[in-house]
Amino acid sequence: MTPSDQRRPELERIDIQILPVAVLTVKEWDEIWKLTQVYVETNRTYYEAKLRAFPEVALARTRSGVLVGIAAIDVYRADFRSKTSTIIFTSSVVIDEPYRRHNLIQRIGLRFYLRARLQHAFRPIYWFFDTFSYKSYGLLPRNFVEYWPRYDRPTPERQAALIDHLAQNLYGTAWRPGQGIVERSGQKKLKPATAAVDAKLLADPNVRFFVTANPGHQEGDMLVCLCPLTLKNWLYAATRAIRRRFRS
Repeated sequence: MTPSDQRRPELERIDIQILPVAVLTVKEWDEIWKLTQVYVETNRTYYEAKLRAFPEVALARTRSGVLVGIAAIDVYRADFRSKTSTIIFTSSVVIDEPYRRHNLIQRIGLRFYLRARLQHAFRPIYWFFDTFSYKSYGLLPRNFVEYWPRYDRPTPERQAALIDHLAQNLYGTAWRPGQGIVERSGQKKLKPATAAVDAKLLADPNVRFFVTANPGHQEGDMLVCLCPLTLKNWLYAATRAIRRRFRS
């Protein structure tokens, strides 16, 4: 049983609030740190400085007010090969263990997607993120039809070039285009028990791909991922979410 299981044996409905990072209160910063340090090995000063660089944060709470999820989000315009896209970049995502696979990231993403779509009706929109956890990477094969990178086919040239373009601008010299990873900062990594990979998990081709593509994930290296937020992908994600809802 995990510490989070001991805290909340029964799941509650979740409300999601989107806030500018600049308005977070001292209490909210304390809550964010309390949740983050359960799963992530980092220094609070470093962590908060990275989070303050984002314009917005999503906070997921139970109806009784307990913080069970956080995601930092930046939405911005990207011009690449004479085409303009909207990028929804997520980082510092932490979901308390009992509330994973309950569509919290999908709900957060949908809210930002709809806002971006209202602003630019015909512009392509992509979800862009990095991860040192096979669990975060697993959101892609579990919920979407089209995403990169993946084990069953190579990333198309244009998408690979777009990933390189976005990552170079965001990570600079830490970006390793030949590997598709961001080199560890030495300041942040998952705690050993957070997303440990054993032989049973390696039977899953998606987990095996993640570990092979990002062998330094336990030390903080991050795999960079891109997912087009198309109607096809959203319909598939909705179908999967409904199935999970009925199963639970």
